[in-house]
Amino acid sequence: SLGAVVYATASASRHDDVLSIGADVVIDYRTGDFEAEIAARTGGTGVDAVIDFVGGDYLAKNLRSLRPGGVLVQVGILSGQNDAVIPLNLVLHNHLRLVGTVMKSRTAAEKRAMVQRFAALALPLFAAGRLRPLIDHVFPLAEAADAHRRMEAGGGFGKIVLTL
Repeated sequence: SLGAVVYATASASRHDDVLSIGADVVIDYRTGDFEAEIAARTGGTGVDAVIDFVGGDYLAKNLRSLRPGGVLVQVGILSGQNDAVIPLNLVLHNHLRLVGTVMKSRTAAEKRAMVQRFAALALPLFAAGRLRPLIDHVFPLAEAADAHRRMEAGGGFGKIVLTL
């Protein structure tokens, strides 16, 4: 929606889903080498930004996929690997930025400011139809246990919503 070329990683079974929400290119992280694919598709220059939810062994690959001056935003550690190798020579030489962020450790004032920025920047895009919420399934509140079982089972694409 903001004019970026979006490269995404997903399993082969999710490629069509990811393309349907706006990715330009989807790379199968199970069989493909996203670092090599990004290098090939960008002529070796790399990308401006990487947003990563996985962490662990992907950290170094993500940093190597950035252009000089690029930024890696780490928003999760789904890999379960809390420790990762950081190629500091690459970070220093290419003036890369590594930003770690989670909502739960932010102050109430920071969270309010984020909500205000979201309201100002994203809500108009939703209103205009340029963005849409990604909803996997909607359950009435009385079926919250079923919603939780669906979440535990995994494999969904989007958010699980409870309605009142």
